[in-house]
Amino acid sequence: MDFLQNYCWIVFLFFCSVSSLSVKETKPVIFFLGIVKNEGTNTFSRNKIKKLPVASDANDLISKLDLDGKKQYITYIYHSSICSYCSKVTDAIKDNNNVEILQFHENSKLEDLTYTNKPIIVLMKNINREDSIDRSIFYNELNKKGGKIQVPALEFNDHIMYESSEIINFYQHLLEKIEANNDSSNEPETQ
Repeated sequence: MDFLQNYCWIVFLFFCSVSSLSVKETKPVIFFLGIVKNEGTNTFSRNKIKKLPVASDANDLISKLDLDGKKQYITYIYHSSICSYCSKVTDAIKDNNNVEILQFHENSKLEDLTYTNKPIIVLMKNINREDSIDRSIFYNELNKKGGKIQVPALEFNDHIMYESSEIINFYQHLLEKIEANNDSSNEPETQ
């Protein structure tokens, strides 16, 4: 009787394992044992991306951040190659000498891209692969961090902000701050 009972358990576990492999889900093979629970709730989680607070507008984002004393601001813009509002944001900042706009690809390393002396670095994360409508890894990343898919989206210091006009206002604030710092450092000392 014990042999038959053990044999039934082995067959059951085998079929559960095979069925979980054939289903197109990201559940681990042993999910039915209860060892691995919902992603993000325990140490077995493969997904370490957390939802970020969403700023309602540029003033809200600026009020939540400490922008003083920084020499360089690294920002991320989630965009789509077929989005006209995304182009509006990049067109507003691309000709400024204080801004470096770089494409951040799926296999890019932050250390390789941020080797510049410009005060504002904008790393562009395309939610589409190349110029197609196929999704890149940044599509899911934006969905998990921001809670929705909407481009353009600005990520800065663990905050997300949507709306192209508000993103432009935020960059204008940063540029004004940088120019004010440059003007104060270029003033001659008086005695």
